[in-house]
Amino acid sequence: MKTILVPVDFSDVTLRVVKAAAHLAKPFRSRVVLMHVSEGYSQRFAFGANPEEVPPEVAETEAGESAARRRLGELQDLVLSAGLESTSIELTGPPVEQIMTQAETTRVDLIVLGTHGRSPLYHLFTGGVLDGILRRARCPVLVVPLAGTEQSNSQP
Repeated sequence: MKTILVPVDFSDVTLRVVKAAAHLAKPFRSRVVLMHVSEGYSQRFAFGANPEEVPPEVAETEAGESAARRRLGELQDLVLSAGLESTSIELTGPPVEQIMTQAETTRVDLIVLGTHGRSPLYHLFTGGVLDGILRRARCPVLVVPLAGTEQSNSQP
């Protein structure tokens, strides 16, 4: 296993996902590719009196991109501190499309991502990134749950 792709969304499960990927990568000395995809903002044109004004969506997007870049750097530092090779990628667009394109062009051996613990009924109606990846991936996919396994070890 040479390359592990780790799409992150900075949710509550992100740290668990990155740690799981690093744990799997360590024995194989795999490269960990951290990836964040933002869907962007709706491109609206402001027809105001001052055309030099920056639409609020642009300012918010730039602030969000800066925060995402910082958080992605922190996650990359975590992987590097484990003695592993790591790169990070920031992309904009439909998450499933961007993740699958990256997986194919980078020729990853494993995709590690998290789940938010939503019900199957929720996914039936909304689809979602996880479902899209599971349907299209040509390599193994490891899904890291939000909740720990503490409950499975309890005695009845």
